[in-house]
Amino acid sequence: MGSTLSQSRRTPSKRNVVGDFTPRRLATNNRGLVAIIAIGVACLLASCDRIEHSRSQATHDDPGDVHSAEHDSATPFAWPDDPSHPVLRLDIDSDLARGTIAIELMPELAPVAVAHVIDLARHQYYDGTTFHRVIPGFMIQGGDPNSRDRDPRNDGQGNPDLRIADEFSRAPFVRGVVGMGNKGTRNTTGGQFFIMHADSLNLDGRYTVIGRVRSGMEVVDAIMEVSIDRVGRWGPKDRPIENVVMRSVTIEVQNTNEVQQAMTSDGSRDPNEAKPLGNSLADL
Repeated sequence: MGSTLSQSRRTPSKRNVVGDFTPRRLATNNRGLVAIIAIGVACLLASCDRIEHSRSQATHDDPGDVHSAEHDSATPFAWPDDPSHPVLRLDIDSDLARGTIAIELMPELAPVAVAHVIDLARHQYYDGTTFHRVIPGFMIQGGDPNSRDRDPRNDGQGNPDLRIADEFSRAPFVRGVVGMGNKGTRNTTGGQFFIMHADSLNLDGRYTVIGRVRSGMEVVDAIMEVSIDRVGRWGPKDRPIENVVMRSVTIEVQNTNEVQQAMTSDGSRDPNEAKPLGNSLADL
């Protein structure tokens, strides 16, 4: 009887062995693999301008982190009304969507971001780019210079060093509102922008609003009808299979004091926050 007990102590149980690994060792290896995958995903997301896709209308658990005191005011929000507002015109060309989307920019909401977009448009930064992310019932996103090339896999990752500070306001993210994409952390607003296809108030206070569509929402609706790679087999998820191109993006600026002040005032744009623009597309 003693001999049998001694033998059982020396021979490991088959139920506790899987190949050459014990369950404890397998768990350790799996945790390491999960950590590596998590780091890779985090690095990928950090290089892209993203807009969180959620149908929930709930506010943040910690509104103080992203909402200003003004945003939490009970006073009803009123859109700025000024006939001298600059207008961003997007000339769209695709098989299913053609026309012009006119965006009324509102420097009262985000003077630095509006000046930033005007500067980019004047340097032809957006010409030839596409709407590389289309989610019906949510929004369309575009303006990445990487979308000009023939490789869809890098769309959304262009100019990672181009960034300005957030300018949160009380403007709600309702249909037709235009906001700036960011990389998921504070003060990482870049050059990409998005147009709301439907109300999504859970975005309020989390992204910079620069204005809203004045005309051309029917073009936005038409873009929603294009075929979309929803699972990301050829590039980023929710990318149109056929390009929806912004052939030209032009700016009409009248005498807007807020814009001129933001573009010329010393210190209004920290040169360390935004990558200086060159004089040609090759420099961008």
